[in-house]
Amino acid sequence: MRIPRFHRFIVIVLVFCGASAFAGQATGTLSVSATVVNTCAVLPGGGALAFAAYDPVNANSSAPLTQVGSFQMQCTTGTSASIRLSQGLNPGGGSTDAAPIRNMANGNNRLQYQLYTSSAYTTVWDNVSGVAQNANGGLQRIAVYGAIPPGQIVSAGSYADLVVITISY
Repeated sequence: MRIPRFHRFIVIVLVFCGASAFAGQATGTLSVSATVVNTCAVLPGGGALAFAAYDPVNANSSAPLTQVGSFQMQCTTGTSASIRLSQGLNPGGGSTDAAPIRNMANGNNRLQYQLYTSSAYTTVWDNVSGVAQNANGGLQRIAVYGAIPPGQIVSAGSYADLVVITISY
């Protein structure tokens, strides 16, 4: 069967017109944005500072017992943070956030200790000015230096305290 010449022309025109039916185009832009916020977190579980055995009669009768503990924090890169440590659950008489007197407890018994900002054991880590920390975006281990003053005559047993870590940014 032969296709008439007129019909062949229509088929050819439709093929070429169909291919160029979407030949035009337009462009535009899509604005994309996000805001990154300053944020910080103390890693779950907090940290720990576990003193060795305290011997008030011999080894620690005139020398403090010192120990280093730590916790981990993470903040947005470039965040300037201030880390503060509370007075603990058993503050001593006259204790304030600016000048904490910290005690570990065993029932009604108390064992005084202190937390410091460096291995020099000279600056008490308080709950007012705290310690400045510049964040790098990754996990950062923060050292906490502890000391139990010498010569505290207390009952034998296990003593403990809980200190709240606060990060302001």
